[in-house]
Amino acid sequence: MKALFRALNSSASRISAAILGAFLTTISLTIAITLSWPFGDAVEQIFAGGVFFFVFWAALFYWALLADGGLKAWARVGSLLLVFGIYDALSLTVFA
Repeated sequence: MKALFRALNSSASRISAAILGAFLTTISLTIAITLSWPFGDAVEQIFAGGVFFFVFWAALFYWALLADGGLKAWARVGSLLLVFGIYDALSLTVFA
């Protein structure tokens, strides 16, 4: 059990959270912005969601990378991924 905890709290886990977790969270955030954008037609909504993709990814990447350990990094990006994932699911099903 201690080996698993050490692996999850390692620098490799923190880096993977920064790269993969931030990327998945940014995709979810981009979808949320695209679905919520109140102005223009579909093309403008897609552009509005994608225009800040790199800015969001870079911010989430560094936020996860600056965490004390891998578990904290995964908790940071995972919590946002969960929130935006639920928002996306609700926007695509309930509020469509």
